[in-house]
Amino acid sequence: MSISGLKLITFDATNTLLKFRILPWHYYALIAKNYGFNGTEKDVKDKLLDSYKFMWEKYPNFGKGLIHWNKWWEKVVERTFEGQLPKGAEAQISKILIEEFKTSKLWCVAEGGRQLLNILGRKSINAGVISNFDPRLRDILKSVGILSHFHFVLTSYEVGCCKPDKKIFDIAMSRCGITSPSECLHIGDDMKKDYEAAISAGWRALIVNSDNPLASKSETPPNPEHLYPDLTAVANAIQKCEVKLT
Repeated sequence: MSISGLKLITFDATNTLLKFRILPWHYYALIAKNYGFNGTEKDVKDKLLDSYKFMWEKYPNFGKGLIHWNKWWEKVVERTFEGQLPKGAEAQISKILIEEFKTSKLWCVAEGGRQLLNILGRKSINAGVISNFDPRLRDILKSVGILSHFHFVLTSYEVGCCKPDKKIFDIAMSRCGITSPSECLHIGDDMKKDYEAAISAGWRALIVNSDNPLASKSETPPNPEHLYPDLTAVANAIQKCEVKLT
């Protein structure tokens, strides 16, 4: 199937379409030092990743149906700095981090992202976002200047289901009135939640390399023709009609 046969291309957000300007654990440590934190950035990284995993297992999908997503992140911050800050400092830090992590101060468009979105626009292919994310995603996309490129933005929190659940891909199709999964392509960085999930839903899929420490791996490597180093390579391949999706 050629790229011209596609009616919808969707993107994962973090570490696919969007990149951090400053790594989260670096910025967490930077802000916390203003409140008396004396630990290292490595300490913060280890605790942050552990806290995120703990909270996701206890309150999946940013606490959807259990606690408000704001409170979910507050608990992540509390666990990350537990016993290392003056009483009440975690709440103040949480407010700062929740607000600033929805701006272009901390996010940017991944290399090749704008180029790829412009190509899709010229080819009149619908673009969308499917991401396991809280409701701030639209604010982020608007802040970095690309929100207008998308026919829809689906966050797991708002629709109530997460990748790799097939439902979120079905919802994406319905937003464009598409009934054939083979007319859809998803691009992401996570083998299980993006690549394998999209293929299981009947979609086509490409995967971009990532240093995301939370991305799941797979014992079965992807088709080498579906693996790209970044979105620039995807954009160039689409422009040259060299993408192989079979």
